Amino acid sequence: MRILSSTLFVLLILIALAVLFLFSGLYNVAAVQPHSPFVHWLLATMRDQSVARHSQTIQLSSLTDPQLAQAGFREYHAMCFSCHSAPGDELTEIAQGLNPAPPKLDAEEVQARSDAELFWIVKNGIRMTGMPAFGPTHKKETLWSIVAFLRRLPKMTPQEYKAMVEAAGLQEEAGEHAHSHAPARKPPQREEEAHQHPHEHEH
Repeated sequence: MRILSSTLFVLLILIALAVLFLFSGLYNVAAVQPHSPFVHWLLATMRDQSVARHSQTIQLSSLTDPQLAQAGFREYHAMCFSCHSAPGDELTEIAQGLNPAPPKLDAEEVQARSDAELFWIVKNGIRMTGMPAFGPTHKKETLWSIVAFLRRLPKMTPQEYKAMVEAAGLQEEAGEHAHSHAPARKPPQREEEAHQHPHEHEH
């Protein structure tokens, strides 16, 4: 009985400390502050196990059709490039500001995932990573086309990707924002200022 009471007391102390920490604001949620190694491992493990479990029931689709991958390229360039970049390109400003950093999709750790896992991620997104869910806004066939293109990324050269961009008539740097250096226009005069006497300020 005494052991049970002691265990309960320690548990209550731990809960109280957790609540105090929760409301203290000490934990830095800024995106520029990286997770500790333990938190990074915890979140990555939870993510991987969740994706593996929830993707088990997905019915696979054939990804061998070249036209499917071509269609997936257009979707990738429009929706994925701004975070995941392309062969030979540096990560964009958007990607550099995300925490956790989005992976390059030709990386071994990404390509090691099954087709079902990649489809599930594209469809459902991943919380607290910046990865959106495209399932609510895109058909299943479109999502599979993206997966088909992802499988071709590791063997694609920067020149080949650029050629596909030009052939499709797309912008080379989708997702990048333009920096305008044009001088700001002078704001229009207010009506009462426009009707002031022309010699009012002459001396």
